[in-house]
Amino acid sequence: MSGNYYDRQLNEVYFREIELFANCAEEDAPTTGLMAKVEARIPPKLVDSMDEAFYLAFQMLFEKGTRLLRLTFPEKRLRGERFIREYYLKQDPNEERILSFHNSARTGGIVNTVLATVEGFVMGLFGMGLPDIPVLMSLLLRTVYTTALRYGYRFDNPRERYYILLVLSAALAKDSERKAYSDRADQVGHALDMDEPLRFDLEEQMRETSKALARSMLVVKFIQTTSIIGVVGGVQNFSASRKVATMANLKYQKRFLLRKKAEAQI
Repeated sequence: MSGNYYDRQLNEVYFREIELFANCAEEDAPTTGLMAKVEARIPPKLVDSMDEAFYLAFQMLFEKGTRLLRLTFPEKRLRGERFIREYYLKQDPNEERILSFHNSARTGGIVNTVLATVEGFVMGLFGMGLPDIPVLMSLLLRTVYTTALRYGYRFDNPRERYYILLVLSAALAKDSERKAYSDRADQVGHALDMDEPLRFDLEEQMRETSKALARSMLVVKFIQTTSIIGVVGGVQNFSASRKVATMANLKYQKRFLLRKKAEAQI
């Protein structure tokens, strides 16, 4: 019977995913008017600088920053809460207990979005565009890490980091690339959960994800470096963090439900 609960929740996840990509397609409509003119004036060197800034942020945070990022959230408490939810779910599987994982991750995503928004407004007030990137990336990764914890997944090994890069790309890439990254994330998540062999190049994916994120924020980061109108950085950070929180919750929830469904059928 518990398998039916997981099926219903998975159907809800699939529906939310279709709706999410439909909404994203509207957001990705070609820019017109003032924003299009601004985009046309962005110097190529700034494009390259943003690509490099995102890449260096990934390098720093993945190689040296994970230990420091761990200090910014209550890892032990989150693990403990997840174990308790797992225990009660195992004792009596029902939709309310399954949804408790999703609700916990959604609440955490809201908190992280607020932090990213405040950070963007503060940096924007001082006209700081590129210096904002490592801080923003820290907050986005914090969102993904805490979401992973709430569903019982690791975030500190190369295979899971590769998955995280795909989730970030699915959240922030443009047009059809977003769906392609989403499908790749699902394939990689399945391979990880089934402990299947996985060939990947973490360095190459960091470069690829850096370009996707840089393109999604290019216009706003350019504006943010020019004048007091840089407060739009707060709006941009809100949008980016909300998208990442939504996608991370969706992807980890899907992995969780598929795993639990498989366990229930054993």
